[in-house]
This record gives sequence, structure tokens and C-alpha cells, in this order.
Amino acid sequence: MQRKIFIDTKVILITRMVKRILTIGLLSCAISESKASDTLRTSLDDIISKALLNSKQIEQSHLQIGERNLAVKQQQMELLPEISLRGSASYATNMPIYDQGIFNKPSQHDVIHYLYDTGVDFYLNLYNGHKDLMKIESRKLEQVLASIEWSNDKALIKLEVCNLFLELERSYMDKALIESDIIDQKAQIKEINDLYHSGVVLHSDVLRMELELSKREMLLIQIVHDIQALNQKLKFIIDVDAEIIPIPHDFKRTVESYDDAWSYAKHHAFSLQKSEEEVRLKQLAIKQSQANYLPELSLTGNFTFANPQIFLYPYNDSWYHLGIVGLKLKIPVSSIYRNKQLVREAKISLEREQVRHHLEEEKMQNQLLQAHLDYKLACVQRDVCMKNVGLATENARIIKNRYFKSSALVTDLLDADMEHLKTLFELETAKIAIQKHYYFIEFLKGTI
Repeated sequence: MQRKIFIDTKVILITRMVKRILTIGLLSCAISESKASDTLRTSLDDIISKALLNSKQIEQSHLQIGERNLAVKQQQMELLPEISLRGSASYATNMPIYDQGIFNKPSQHDVIHYLYDTGVDFYLNLYNGHKDLMKIESRKLEQVLASIEWSNDKALIKLEVCNLFLELERSYMDKALIESDIIDQKAQIKEINDLYHSGVVLHSDVLRMELELSKREMLLIQIVHDIQALNQKLKFIIDVDAEIIPIPHDFKRTVESYDDAWSYAKHHAFSLQKSEEEVRLKQLAIKQSQANYLPELSLTGNFTFANPQIFLYPYNDSWYHLGIVGLKLKIPVSSIYRNKQLVREAKISLEREQVRHHLEEEKMQNQLLQAHLDYKLACVQRDVCMKNVGLATENARIIKNRYFKSSALVTDLLDADMEHLKTLFELETAKIAIQKHYYFIEFLKGTI
């Protein structure tokens, strides 16, 4: 009987254990699926595409292009004739005439009390020094400037996303390195701890190793914090909620020579394109100010259908209609002295804009040269870091063997391990720096 109760109890315990294991398994699967759905493994090209689709700055620039397009069309509409309809209805009182003096009773002069006037007015500008055409040209230049600004904003977003993505990629690389190093350090501490219990090494060696391990764990926490911060910035730009995990990629692009890059940038760099269009606007402003000296010729006309007829004498209270068409010439004589300073101001403004354009060219040239030098330096640093990694790895191996043979101090072992980890970090930093400098050069050239 007792054996049967024991068996039943055992079966119940096993059943409960199986249920718990299944529950834990289901929860683990649910958590894993939830975590997988909250992550986004993506490449640089994909994240750039998402950023271009969701950027508010790019949307604002695109709306500005639409605004400038409508401004051009509206200015073209100004060339069409002006046509307006008019109409009025009035009542006139009798007109007292003080023919006996103002202090005597006046006599009343009967007038036509009800006055009606309807008609059409017409105006067409025939010539005004081509001011209207120059206004259209000015609006078109503003439209080109808006397009350049839109392209520049897209390039800035691409550059920002590239830098953030590369920083995030480097942080994940650093995280993998430090995690691998922590595992190695824990295994090494276990070995040293065994030697301590065997009386081979001092307790201080174990403490020093554990202290260094704690520093590495603190560094891992800092790297995880950096990953979260970079993720937050990228999430804001591309408008996603999932954690972004970069897909590793091989970077095999190279930078062309400085002379070729500058020859291309002179005609395609966004800042230089904007500056050139600003110069054209100032040149057009001079022509617009000089056009104030020229006469204006227009075609005018009106058609009137009114009552009473008071256009010609004798008047009568009958309806009549009348059409008048003619040319109107206006010669702005006062512009000879009123417009002089305006023309001078426009010319000075053009000179200032041309100087600014040359300064922009010099600034772009210096930036491009510095970017090429930084790129070459980063390439040299990468090669040196690759060599240093090999040297540090071999040095760490030798010092470790010497330490466990009691021929090296624990400080030597710690220094060797730290130097090895440092060279790995420097190598990853140099690789990321090369890509950053490459994309910055492409941005300066206007080809990113």
C-alpha cells in the first residue's frame, strides 16, 4: 500500500515537472519570437532607403520644390491680359443752387437721380523693359535652388545615416571583441585561481585579474549604452521601433585622386551649385534694376453700358454703351535720379556674391584636400593596426606562457592582454574611419 502511494506520488511529481518544462519551453519560445520581432537586421543601403522615405527634412525640401514650381506658373500667368467686370448703382439728390446768396433760399436744380454703370476693363502689357520675363527667370532660378537644396538635404541625411550606421557597426564589433575577451579572461582567472589554491601564485594575482575583469565588464556596459544611444538616433531618422542590428559587409571601394575629385566637385558639389545660382540671381537683379529706366507701353480698353448718358453733352436719361481702346505710354523720367543708387546697390551685391562664391570654392577645395589626407592616413593606420594585432597576439601568447611558468609577473600578463585588446579595437576603428572618410569625400563631391 505504501509502495503504491509512493509510486502515485512519484507519477504526480513527474507529471508536474513535465508540465513545468513544457510551460518554460513555451515561454522561452514566445520570448525568443518577441525578441526576434523587435530586432531589425539591415544593411547600409536598406537603412539609407528607409531614411530617405521617412525624413521630415527631405519632405520639407520636396514641398518647397512644389511651392517654387507653382510660383513659376503663377508668374507666367502675369503675362496674360487683365480683364475685370465692374458695376455700380447710385442715387443722386437734387442739387440746390444758391443763386441769391448762401443766406437766401436756394433754387432746386433737378438732376437724374438714378445712375447705373456696368462695363468691362481690359489691360495688356506690351513692353515694360522685359520686367515680367525677368521675374519669371528669377522664379525659375529659385526653383533650381530649391532642387539643389533638396538634393543637399538628401545627401546630408545619407551622410548622417552612414556615420551612425558605421558607428553602430563598430560598437557591435567592439561588443563582440570584449565579450570574447571576457570569456578568455574568466577562463584565465580560473587557471590562476587553481594555481593559487595549489600555492603557486599569490592571492594578489587573483585579485588583480578579477579587477581587470571587472573593468572589462564595465567597458561592456558602456558599449551596450553606446549601442542603445546610436539605435535611438537611427530609429528617429528611419521611423522604426525595432532594434537595429547592422549586417556586416566588406568595404572594397577606393577613392579617386584629389585632382579628379576636385575637377568633379567644382561642377557637382551642392554648396558650389547653390553659390553659382545665387550669383545668377544677383546678375538678374542688376538687369531688373536697369529696366526701371525703360518706358512702359500697354494696350488698354473698356466697354461701358450705363444710364444716364452724361459722357457727352447734351445729357439724357437713356441707356447707352461705349467702347474705348487705346495705347498707353509711360516714360519714367524720375528714374533718372531715383533709380541710380538702386543699380549701384545691385552691382555691389553681385560683387559680394561673386567673392562669396570664390570663398566657397576655396573652402570646398580645402575640405576635399583634408578629407583625402585623412583617408590616406586611415589606410596607413589600418595597415599598421593589422601588423600590431599580429605582434600583440604573439606577445600575449609569450607572456602568458612565461607567467604560467613563473617567469613573468601578473602585471606583464595584464599589460599584454590589454595591449592585445587595444590593438583589436584600434583595427576596427581604423576600418570604420576609412569608410567614414570615403563617404564624406563622396558628399563633398555631390555623389553620395
